Amino acid sequence: MNDWTISNKTLLIYRIVFMILSWFTIIASAVIYAVTIGPILDWFNSFKAFTMQTNLIVTIWFTLAILWYNKPETLDKISGPLKGAFTLYITITFVFFAIFLSPFYQPTGFAAFSNLVLHYITPIAFIVDWILTEIKEQYKWKYLLYWITYPLCYMIFAVIHGTITGNYLYYFFDISALGILEFVVFISILIAIGIALGCMYIAINRKRVIQQYVE
Repeated sequence: MNDWTISNKTLLIYRIVFMILSWFTIIASAVIYAVTIGPILDWFNSFKAFTMQTNLIVTIWFTLAILWYNKPETLDKISGPLKGAFTLYITITFVFFAIFLSPFYQPTGFAAFSNLVLHYITPIAFIVDWILTEIKEQYKWKYLLYWITYPLCYMIFAVIHGTITGNYLYYFFDISALGILEFVVFISILIAIGIALGCMYIAINRKRVIQQYVE
């Protein structure tokens, strides 16, 4: 028996709770921006941030998982290695913010609530969901090559965007401020952490699937 097994109904309720919380945070952010800052179209620039992209991805995943609750074959199409990739991405959001960004970002008001949801609650909720469910299919090590494509492409985008606009989105992509050497060190650390996290998820999945069949 899998020690982490829970009923499908409990899992559904769990996903509904965090889907509502995530959508509320994203939509409320847009509304507050439109009311207090400027045109709603300008708010969509926030999706240049890795945080917003990955939160949108997992929130959509939660939504589809709920809609396809009684369609296991359809749900399987967004599980397995695809869910593993999404889990890696939202984990990167969680870990990188906690380590590299949180000391420099101390928001108040709704921004503090949004920060808590987007950087901590939703990532942790999705990671827990992965732990509870990803035991049907054994991951292959080659999946890591596919998984890291998006983060690497995002890094390239952030550097090009910063070079053109002067807005590097995250300070560790700012070559002009860091210098070439420090920039290379930062990028190497980020890539190493991303690969390590991906390897961790694959290793955990493989071990749990094997244990399940042994038991």
